[in-house]
Amino acid sequence: MTAASRPVPADDLAPLLAEMVATDRFTISPDQQRAEYAEFVSMFRGPEPPFAGTITDEVIETVKVRRYRPDNERDRGHVLIYFHGGGWVLGSADTHDRLTRAIASELGLHVISVDYRLAPEHPFPAAFEDCKRVVAYAARGATWVGVGGDSAGGNLAAAVSAERAANGEPVNAQVLIYPGLDVPAAVADKSLDGLGLDRGDIDYFWSSYRGNHQPDARLAPLLAPDPIAAPATLVTTAGCDQLLPDGVRYAQRLIAAGVSTVYLPFPGLIHGWLELAEGVPSAGQARALLIEAIGQLHRSTSQKPRSD
Repeated sequence: MTAASRPVPADDLAPLLAEMVATDRFTISPDQQRAEYAEFVSMFRGPEPPFAGTITDEVIETVKVRRYRPDNERDRGHVLIYFHGGGWVLGSADTHDRLTRAIASELGLHVISVDYRLAPEHPFPAAFEDCKRVVAYAARGATWVGVGGDSAGGNLAAAVSAERAANGEPVNAQVLIYPGLDVPAAVADKSLDGLGLDRGDIDYFWSSYRGNHQPDARLAPLLAPDPIAAPATLVTTAGCDQLLPDGVRYAQRLIAAGVSTVYLPFPGLIHGWLELAEGVPSAGQARALLIEAIGQLHRSTSQKPRSD
Protein backbone atom coordinates (compact mmCIF):
# COMPACT_ATOMS: atom_id res chain seq x y z
CA MET A 1 0.00 0.00 0.00
CA THR A 2 1.38 3.40 -0.95
CA ALA A 3 0.74 6.74 0.69
CA ALA A 4 -1.56 7.58 -2.25
CA SER A 5 -3.73 4.55 -1.53
CA ARG A 6 -3.89 5.12 2.22
CA PRO A 7 -7.52 4.57 3.27
CA VAL A 8 -9.49 7.53 4.54
CA PRO A 9 -11.07 7.23 8.00
CA ALA A 10 -14.65 8.30 8.66
CA ASP A 11 -15.02 12.06 9.09
CA ASP A 12 -16.00 11.79 12.75
CA LEU A 13 -12.71 10.02 13.53
CA ALA A 14 -10.51 12.86 12.23
CA PRO A 15 -10.51 14.96 15.44
CA LEU A 16 -9.62 11.91 17.52
CA LEU A 17 -6.76 10.88 15.25
CA ALA A 18 -5.39 14.42 15.20
CA GLU A 19 -5.18 14.45 19.00
CA MET A 20 -4.07 10.87 19.48
CA VAL A 21 -0.63 10.61 21.04
CA ALA A 22 1.24 7.34 20.69
CA THR A 23 2.23 5.64 23.93
CA ASP A 24 5.91 4.78 24.20
CA ARG A 25 5.38 1.20 25.30
CA PHE A 26 9.10 0.62 25.59
CA THR A 27 9.59 3.04 28.49
CA ILE A 28 6.53 2.53 30.72
CA SER A 29 5.58 -0.59 32.64
CA PRO A 30 2.78 -2.94 31.55
CA ASP A 31 0.71 -1.82 34.53
CA GLN A 32 1.08 1.81 33.43
CA GLN A 33 0.09 0.83 29.90
CA ARG A 34 -3.04 -0.88 31.22
CA ALA A 35 -4.00 2.11 33.34
CA GLU A 36 -3.60 4.47 30.37
CA TYR A 37 -5.63 2.17 28.14
CA ALA A 38 -8.44 1.91 30.70
CA GLU A 39 -8.45 5.71 31.03
CA PHE A 40 -8.61 6.10 27.24
CA VAL A 41 -11.58 3.74 27.04
CA SER A 42 -13.39 5.60 29.82
CA MET A 43 -13.11 8.87 27.90
CA PHE A 44 -15.64 7.62 25.36
CA ARG A 45 -18.13 6.12 27.78
CA GLY A 46 -21.41 7.69 28.70
CA PRO A 47 -23.41 6.82 31.82
CA GLU A 48 -23.52 3.10 32.57
CA PRO A 49 -26.50 1.66 30.70
CA PRO A 50 -29.08 -0.28 32.70
CA PHE A 51 -28.95 -4.07 32.52
CA ALA A 52 -32.04 -6.14 33.20
CA GLY A 53 -30.50 -9.27 34.66
CA THR A 54 -27.43 -10.21 36.67
CA ILE A 55 -23.77 -9.37 36.13
CA THR A 56 -21.36 -11.25 38.38
CA ASP A 57 -17.58 -11.45 38.66
CA GLU A 58 -16.58 -15.07 39.21
CA VAL A 59 -13.69 -17.50 38.94
CA ILE A 60 -13.95 -20.45 36.56
CA GLU A 61 -11.18 -23.04 36.62
CA THR A 62 -8.86 -20.46 38.30
CA VAL A 63 -9.66 -17.87 35.60
CA LYS A 64 -11.45 -14.61 36.41
CA VAL A 65 -14.57 -14.01 34.33
CA ARG A 66 -17.56 -11.69 34.19
CA ARG A 67 -20.89 -13.42 33.59
CA TYR A 68 -23.94 -11.73 32.08
CA ARG A 69 -27.35 -13.39 32.47
CA PRO A 70 -30.09 -11.20 31.02
CA ASP A 71 -33.67 -11.52 32.19
CA ASN A 72 -34.70 -11.95 28.55
CA GLU A 73 -32.37 -14.96 28.09
CA ARG A 74 -33.97 -17.03 25.35
CA ASP A 75 -32.25 -20.36 25.96
CA ARG A 76 -30.33 -21.12 29.13
CA GLY A 77 -28.33 -23.77 27.30
CA HIS A 78 -26.72 -21.19 24.99
CA VAL A 79 -23.54 -19.30 25.89
CA LEU A 80 -21.11 -16.96 24.13
CA ILE A 81 -17.60 -16.81 25.61
CA TYR A 82 -15.87 -13.52 24.81
CA PHE A 83 -12.13 -12.75 24.84
CA HIS A 84 -11.23 -9.05 25.03
CA GLY A 85 -8.65 -7.35 22.86
CA GLY A 86 -5.58 -5.37 23.87
CA GLY A 87 -2.63 -7.11 22.27
CA TRP A 88 -2.60 -9.84 24.96
CA VAL A 89 -1.05 -7.11 27.17
CA LEU A 90 -3.90 -4.66 27.80
CA GLY A 91 -7.62 -4.81 28.42
CA SER A 92 -10.00 -6.62 30.72
CA ALA A 93 -13.59 -7.65 31.11
CA ASP A 94 -14.17 -4.12 32.39
CA THR A 95 -12.71 -2.28 29.37
CA HIS A 96 -14.98 -4.35 27.12
CA ASP A 97 -18.00 -4.36 29.42
CA ARG A 98 -20.16 -2.12 27.24
CA LEU A 99 -19.93 -4.51 24.28
CA THR A 100 -20.53 -7.73 26.21
CA ARG A 101 -23.32 -6.08 28.19
CA ALA A 102 -25.00 -4.96 24.95
CA ILE A 103 -24.67 -8.40 23.33
CA ALA A 104 -26.26 -10.09 26.34
CA SER A 105 -29.03 -7.53 26.69
CA GLU A 106 -29.94 -7.03 23.04
CA LEU A 107 -29.70 -10.69 22.01
CA GLY A 108 -31.01 -12.29 25.20
CA LEU A 109 -27.83 -14.35 25.34
CA HIS A 110 -25.76 -15.65 28.25
CA VAL A 111 -22.27 -14.13 27.87
CA ILE A 112 -19.06 -14.95 29.74
CA SER A 113 -16.23 -12.40 29.37
CA VAL A 114 -12.81 -13.85 30.18
CA ASP A 115 -10.08 -12.01 32.11
CA TYR A 116 -7.26 -14.22 30.87
CA ARG A 117 -3.70 -13.75 32.11
CA LEU A 118 -1.80 -11.00 30.33
CA ALA A 119 1.64 -10.80 28.75
CA PRO A 120 4.49 -10.06 29.17
CA GLU A 121 4.18 -11.34 32.74
CA HIS A 122 2.34 -14.38 31.40
CA PRO A 123 3.45 -15.13 27.82
CA PHE A 124 2.03 -17.83 25.56
CA PRO A 125 0.43 -20.24 26.25
CA ALA A 126 -1.07 -18.67 29.41
CA ALA A 127 -3.91 -16.71 27.76
CA PHE A 128 -4.63 -19.54 25.34
CA GLU A 129 -4.84 -22.09 28.16
CA ASP A 130 -7.06 -19.82 30.26
CA CYS A 131 -9.49 -19.36 27.38
CA LYS A 132 -9.51 -23.09 26.66
CA ARG A 133 -10.37 -23.90 30.26
CA VAL A 134 -13.28 -21.48 30.39
CA VAL A 135 -14.71 -22.75 27.09
CA ALA A 136 -14.39 -26.36 28.24
CA TYR A 137 -16.17 -25.54 31.49
CA ALA A 138 -18.94 -23.53 29.80
CA ALA A 139 -19.50 -26.23 27.17
CA ARG A 140 -20.46 -28.84 29.76
CA GLY A 141 -24.18 -29.25 29.41
CA ALA A 142 -24.52 -26.39 26.93
CA THR A 143 -26.58 -26.89 23.78
CA TRP A 144 -24.96 -24.00 21.88
CA VAL A 145 -21.46 -22.61 22.40
CA GLY A 146 -20.00 -19.60 20.63
CA VAL A 147 -16.62 -17.94 21.05
CA GLY A 148 -15.66 -14.44 20.05
CA GLY A 149 -13.19 -11.66 20.53
CA ASP A 150 -11.66 -8.52 19.12
CA SER A 151 -8.05 -8.08 17.99
CA ALA A 152 -5.94 -10.35 20.22
CA GLY A 153 -9.20 -11.78 21.53
CA GLY A 154 -10.12 -12.74 17.99
CA ASN A 155 -6.79 -14.55 17.75
CA LEU A 156 -7.61 -16.48 20.92
CA ALA A 157 -11.12 -17.33 19.71
CA ALA A 158 -9.84 -18.70 16.40
CA ALA A 159 -7.06 -20.68 18.10
CA VAL A 160 -9.37 -22.19 20.72
CA SER A 161 -12.11 -23.09 18.24
CA ALA A 162 -9.57 -24.73 15.90
CA GLU A 163 -8.11 -26.88 18.67
CA ARG A 164 -11.54 -27.94 19.88
CA ALA A 165 -12.54 -28.88 16.33
CA ALA A 166 -9.36 -30.92 15.92
CA ASN A 167 -10.16 -32.73 19.19
CA GLY A 168 -13.72 -33.55 18.13
CA GLU A 169 -15.26 -30.94 20.43
CA PRO A 170 -16.24 -28.14 18.04
CA VAL A 171 -18.03 -25.00 19.11
CA ASN A 172 -21.06 -23.88 17.12
CA ALA A 173 -19.85 -20.46 15.98
CA GLN A 174 -17.11 -17.89 16.29
CA VAL A 175 -17.04 -14.09 16.01
CA LEU A 176 -13.72 -12.49 15.03
CA ILE A 177 -13.58 -8.68 15.23
CA TYR A 178 -10.57 -7.09 13.46
CA PRO A 179 -8.50 -10.15 14.52
CA GLY A 180 -4.73 -10.50 14.51
CA LEU A 181 -4.16 -13.96 13.06
CA ASP A 182 -0.71 -14.03 11.47
CA VAL A 183 2.96 -13.53 12.31
CA PRO A 184 3.88 -9.85 11.76
CA ALA A 185 5.59 -9.27 8.44
CA ALA A 186 9.38 -9.18 8.55
CA VAL A 187 9.42 -5.86 6.67
CA ALA A 188 7.23 -3.27 8.37
CA ASP A 189 4.61 -1.44 6.29
CA LYS A 190 4.21 1.88 8.07
CA SER A 191 1.67 3.35 5.66
CA LEU A 192 -1.12 2.88 8.21
CA ASP A 193 0.76 4.26 11.20
CA GLY A 194 -1.15 7.01 12.96
CA LEU A 195 -4.52 5.31 12.60
CA GLY A 196 -4.78 3.77 16.05
CA LEU A 197 -2.45 0.77 15.73
CA ASP A 198 1.12 1.29 14.55
CA ARG A 199 3.52 -1.37 13.35
CA GLY A 200 5.64 -0.74 16.42
CA ASP A 201 2.63 -1.59 18.58
CA ILE A 202 2.07 -4.84 16.71
CA ASP A 203 5.69 -5.90 17.07
CA TYR A 204 5.67 -5.06 20.78
CA PHE A 205 2.44 -6.95 21.49
CA TRP A 206 3.52 -9.95 19.43
CA SER A 207 6.92 -10.28 21.09
CA SER A 208 5.33 -9.84 24.53
CA TYR A 209 2.84 -12.63 23.90
CA ARG A 210 5.07 -14.96 21.90
CA GLY A 211 7.88 -15.02 24.44
CA ASN A 212 10.36 -17.72 23.44
CA HIS A 213 7.87 -19.92 21.59
CA GLN A 214 8.22 -20.66 17.90
CA PRO A 215 5.15 -19.53 15.95
CA ASP A 216 2.53 -22.18 15.25
CA ALA A 217 -1.20 -22.22 14.56
CA ARG A 218 -2.02 -21.74 18.24
CA LEU A 219 -0.11 -18.46 18.19
CA ALA A 220 -1.05 -17.43 14.65
CA PRO A 221 -4.14 -19.29 13.34
CA LEU A 222 -3.35 -18.39 9.73
CA LEU A 223 -0.34 -20.73 9.95
CA ALA A 224 -2.72 -23.69 10.01
CA PRO A 225 -2.73 -25.80 6.83
CA ASP A 226 -5.77 -25.91 4.58
CA PRO A 227 -8.52 -26.64 5.23
CA ILE A 228 -8.64 -24.53 8.40
CA ALA A 229 -10.78 -26.16 11.09
CA ALA A 230 -13.47 -23.66 12.05
CA PRO A 231 -17.16 -23.45 12.92
CA ALA A 232 -19.61 -21.08 11.26
CA THR A 233 -17.82 -17.74 11.41
CA LEU A 234 -18.46 -14.00 11.41
CA VAL A 235 -15.36 -11.98 10.49
CA THR A 236 -15.43 -8.21 10.64
CA THR A 237 -12.58 -5.89 9.69
CA ALA A 238 -11.73 -2.19 9.76
CA GLY A 239 -10.53 -0.63 6.52
CA CYS A 240 -7.99 1.67 8.21
CA ASP A 241 -6.26 -1.09 10.14
CA GLN A 242 -2.88 -2.80 9.98
CA LEU A 243 -4.67 -6.11 10.65
CA LEU A 244 -7.13 -5.84 7.75
CA PRO A 245 -5.23 -8.43 5.63
CA ASP A 246 -5.43 -11.01 8.44
CA GLY A 247 -9.21 -10.92 8.59
CA VAL A 248 -9.60 -10.88 4.81
CA ARG A 249 -7.27 -13.85 4.27
CA TYR A 250 -8.86 -15.86 7.05
CA ALA A 251 -12.36 -15.30 5.66
CA GLN A 252 -11.19 -16.20 2.16
CA ARG A 253 -9.63 -19.45 3.36
CA LEU A 254 -12.74 -20.41 5.31
CA ILE A 255 -14.95 -19.77 2.31
CA ALA A 256 -12.62 -21.84 0.11
CA ALA A 257 -12.86 -24.65 2.68
CA GLY A 258 -16.65 -24.57 2.57
CA VAL A 259 -17.07 -23.11 6.06
CA SER A 260 -20.21 -21.00 6.51
CA THR A 261 -18.68 -17.53 6.68
CA VAL A 262 -20.06 -14.00 6.90
CA TYR A 263 -17.62 -11.19 6.14
CA LEU A 264 -18.62 -7.77 7.49
CA PRO A 265 -16.19 -4.96 6.54
CA PHE A 266 -16.24 -1.42 7.91
CA PRO A 267 -14.09 0.51 5.40
CA GLY A 268 -13.90 3.85 7.22
CA LEU A 269 -13.11 2.58 10.71
CA ILE A 270 -9.83 2.10 12.55
CA HIS A 271 -8.50 -0.69 14.73
CA GLY A 272 -10.10 -0.59 18.16
CA TRP A 273 -13.26 1.19 17.05
CA LEU A 274 -15.35 -0.84 19.53
CA GLU A 275 -13.96 1.23 22.40
CA LEU A 276 -15.19 4.39 20.64
CA ALA A 277 -18.75 3.23 20.03
CA GLU A 278 -20.37 5.45 22.67
CA GLY A 279 -18.50 8.60 21.61
CA VAL A 280 -18.09 8.34 17.83
CA PRO A 281 -21.27 7.97 15.72
CA SER A 282 -19.70 5.88 12.95
CA ALA A 283 -18.36 3.42 15.53
CA GLY A 284 -21.71 3.31 17.31
CA GLN A 285 -23.49 2.51 14.06
CA ALA A 286 -20.95 -0.23 13.33
CA ARG A 287 -21.46 -1.77 16.77
CA ALA A 288 -25.21 -1.93 16.19
CA LEU A 289 -24.63 -3.73 12.87
CA LEU A 290 -22.11 -6.05 14.51
CA ILE A 291 -24.50 -7.08 17.28
CA GLU A 292 -27.24 -7.65 14.71
CA ALA A 293 -24.86 -9.89 12.74
CA ILE A 294 -23.93 -11.83 15.89
CA GLY A 295 -27.63 -12.39 16.50
CA GLN A 296 -28.09 -13.68 12.96
CA LEU A 297 -25.12 -16.03 13.39
CA HIS A 298 -26.55 -17.30 16.66
CA ARG A 299 -29.97 -17.96 15.14
CA SER A 300 -28.60 -19.66 12.03
CA THR A 301 -26.37 -22.03 14.03
CA SER A 302 -28.76 -22.73 16.91
CA GLN A 303 -30.63 -25.22 14.74
CA LYS A 304 -27.46 -27.22 14.06
CA PRO A 305 -26.29 -29.34 17.02
CA ARG A 306 -22.58 -29.68 17.67
CA SER A 307 -21.07 -32.88 16.32
CA ASP A 308 -19.15 -33.78 19.49
